[in-house]
Amino acid sequence: MKLQHLGWNDRFESLFGSIATEGLVPGRVTRVDRGAVTVQTEDGTLAATLAGRLDPDGEAGPAAVGDWVGLEVENAVVRVILPRAGALARRRPGGADHEQVAAANVDLVLIVESVERGPNPRRIERAVALAWDSGATPVVVITKLDLCDDRQSAIERAKEGASFAEVVTVSAKTGEGLEAISDRLSEGTTAVLLGPSGVGKSTLTNALLGEERLVVAGVRDGDRKGRHTTTFRELFVLPNRACLIDTPGIRELGLWLDAEAVGAAFPEIEEAARRCRFSDCRHQTEPGCAVVEEVERGAIDPARLASFLRLRREADSLAIRRDESRRHEIRARERSFGRMVREAMRYKKDR
Repeated sequence: MKLQHLGWNDRFESLFGSIATEGLVPGRVTRVDRGAVTVQTEDGTLAATLAGRLDPDGEAGPAAVGDWVGLEVENAVVRVILPRAGALARRRPGGADHEQVAAANVDLVLIVESVERGPNPRRIERAVALAWDSGATPVVVITKLDLCDDRQSAIERAKEGASFAEVVTVSAKTGEGLEAISDRLSEGTTAVLLGPSGVGKSTLTNALLGEERLVVAGVRDGDRKGRHTTTFRELFVLPNRACLIDTPGIRELGLWLDAEAVGAAFPEIEEAARRCRFSDCRHQTEPGCAVVEEVERGAIDPARLASFLRLRREADSLAIRRDESRRHEIRARERSFGRMVREAMRYKKDR
């Protein structure tokens, strides 16, 4: 397999040449299992461990599926993670503010929703914001078309959450719509499937692979919610030599992005906001708010504005907490340096 089939390009070639040491070979992470990674190289697939320091500045976090790495084949150790072209990241579930990278170096984010349980416009809005923040293009994929009698209503529902994104309908069972997705996955392109359990991500992956590679399960009868069948992220090379990353069902899409990425998911609001009287308008009760005027005349959906304000508050709150966290880190480093200086002076005095 050529590296170009995995998404290798001139950018990664240049980066690898500038930081790799003798004996390292380039490869792409196709799976992560609790600190161990599976890496695909031109010569095959290898299970490897991670070295302690993984980038030239010592700042890279754990490897993610989709990362390009420098691999020491003899000892099966990843020594370098190349700087990412972008990353699909969310806030890790739980109380602490930590980033969780779902996929790295992605070109397309396929936001998967099913007609059986949706589509859910508010969930789509969050996913679109995450996609734009990663530098990837969002495409909404409505699955289980064979269960739907009113395709247009499903599309319109999805458009409520992504009015400017492309929406594709598909039935993995009948094959309808698969070609439309395949056409968007050209050789060397990397796409990631994003959506909750039960919407058909694994079934769609099997259909695009042309074989039953992943285990699939139906939804529960009681609440029509999905059972988790995918428990880890994995990158597959499709027959047309595009890459597809399947992810576990995500119940919570906690934002890990800035306010600009939120704005990119609501272009109609951002466009109207340029005409507001005040540059710092909150689009609520301020006089001369063009956004509120557009809502009142029916040009902007009130639900979209409410969601925009909610997501922007979440992004702003996260930015404040992250700044505070960085201040704590700086103070901790300063205290550590101060202790080191005092210990050195004490040692010098004792001598």
